[in-house]
Amino acid sequence: MITLPFGLFRRRRLTTDQQDVLLNDLEALLHQIDAALDQFGPDVETTDRNALTGCRASLRELFLIVVAGEFNSGKSTFLNALLGAQVLPEGVTPTTDAITLLKYGDEPFDELIEPGLRLHHYPAEMLRQLTVVDTPGTNAVIRQHERLTRDFIPRADLVIFLTSADRPFTESERTFLELIKDWGKKVVVVINKIDILTPAEQEQVAQFVREHVNRVLEQSPELFLVSARRALQARQQPDHAVEQWQASGMAAFEHFVIDTLDEETRFRLKILSPLGVARRVTETYLAATESRLATLRDDVYAIEQIERQLALFHDELKQDAEYHIGEIDRVLIALQERGERFCDETIRLSRIRDLVDGNRLRADFEREVIGDTYHQIDERIQKLIDWLVEKNLRLQQSIDEFIQQRALAYRDQMLGQVGGSFAYNRQALLEHLGQAAQIAIASYDRNAEAQQLAGEIQSSVAATAITGVGAVGLGATLVALFHTVLLDVTGILAALTVAGLGLAILPAKRRQAKESLRKKIDEVRTRLRAELRQQIERQSEQTLHQIRERNAPFIRFVRAQQEHLIGLQRTFSDLMVAIEKFSKQVE
Repeated sequence: MITLPFGLFRRRRLTTDQQDVLLNDLEALLHQIDAALDQFGPDVETTDRNALTGCRASLRELFLIVVAGEFNSGKSTFLNALLGAQVLPEGVTPTTDAITLLKYGDEPFDELIEPGLRLHHYPAEMLRQLTVVDTPGTNAVIRQHERLTRDFIPRADLVIFLTSADRPFTESERTFLELIKDWGKKVVVVINKIDILTPAEQEQVAQFVREHVNRVLEQSPELFLVSARRALQARQQPDHAVEQWQASGMAAFEHFVIDTLDEETRFRLKILSPLGVARRVTETYLAATESRLATLRDDVYAIEQIERQLALFHDELKQDAEYHIGEIDRVLIALQERGERFCDETIRLSRIRDLVDGNRLRADFEREVIGDTYHQIDERIQKLIDWLVEKNLRLQQSIDEFIQQRALAYRDQMLGQVGGSFAYNRQALLEHLGQAAQIAIASYDRNAEAQQLAGEIQSSVAATAITGVGAVGLGATLVALFHTVLLDVTGILAALTVAGLGLAILPAKRRQAKESLRKKIDEVRTRLRAELRQQIERQSEQTLHQIRERNAPFIRFVRAQQEHLIGLQRTFSDLMVAIEKFSKQVE
């Protein structure tokens, strides 16, 4: 068996002080990224965690080459040719049923580390300097293979991508290359089985593969055309070995390895590989953080919109309430006007006989002045109460509808993203908030609310006006006040008839009676307006407080998450700057 030159792999590993510093700095950077992922929370993908852990663990290990391609692309034959012996089984059906790690060993030895993962030791010089990973085909039907392959890609320092000349660049290979692109790996493309093509066909296939690979990777990796079968024959058969080795295309690949993968270049790739992983992971979670912040910015805007809506409700309620208070006030003004007319028409010389008849005077006052005033006031008070109750209900319905819209917002967009517990907690809070609002609205009893409000207004006015009115309406409570006006008027008239000069001072007493009437009604109007405004303000504050209390858990979540994510965004952004700076240092 002929021995071909592999001088590269016999060179002593070079570890300089500068390289040690770079490795230490890179380890520290990877730890910082890990710490940032801890801050991100429980939604970090296991594959991303494993990728970072694997990168840190492999930093000071041998250079790692991953060989990938479809099962019939000739990966095993290619590796056997590279190793110079029949190390791996070959066949037209899938022969690699597990990921195989090829490492140096004084004696050939094979062991199953875990289901789907084998370790093969072999005394090949090249394995002293690097580890080779042989993967199942990209079109493997066993999903475990795909999972393990994806776990090894992030740790790869170099990916040798094999495609077959008879089936170049299949769909599964395209998908696999996209995965490699995501991790930012150094890729070398090898087209195998070129011995079945004419030179013209070889050029066509090479052009086809080159175009598609460039399109997927957005770069132009080195591309080699080989016949692994001929190369293996050259390694195993002394006759015409050199010519056959040259014809196989493996010589060009070997020169690329020797010229390119020297100690310094391997170290550079060894550094750039985890940097690619670091970049991908950091970009992923920076984007996820910014996506969450965008959602929260909209949530903050929604919270501010609700607050503006509540403030507007409060202002509009105060303004609109003045109309209803004015309606009640006009009833009292009309009462005052009737009372003044009564004084003008009653307190005069022509009706002196009526003036001395107190019972008749009171009856006339009740009929002509008070009349159905209490019914009018009760009616208008009830309208005010119904309006206030309906206004409160409409506000809660409006807020509930707004919250339901927020609950739907971003839900579909966040599916498939790194939403996880953030999206779940946000959605749960919104749904809880919506349910609480719906329960509050469903349990909102207009009649009970109206009765309670009417009772509070009546009690408040009665407490400041007159005691002992009993369980009567507000109108009746006010009528009790108006009877004090009657007592004042009749008291004035009684004093008038007793006085000897009463008739002479009749005009003055009429003015006195009218002034007393005006004063009493003004007091009632002032008192009633103040009490109604106070009750409306109290009801408004109570409604706003209930809504804010329901919203409080969601608002706290948004504020806390926003503060946390702003800091996390800064951390990931700083890490991206550090990664780019590190990359420029190495490149």
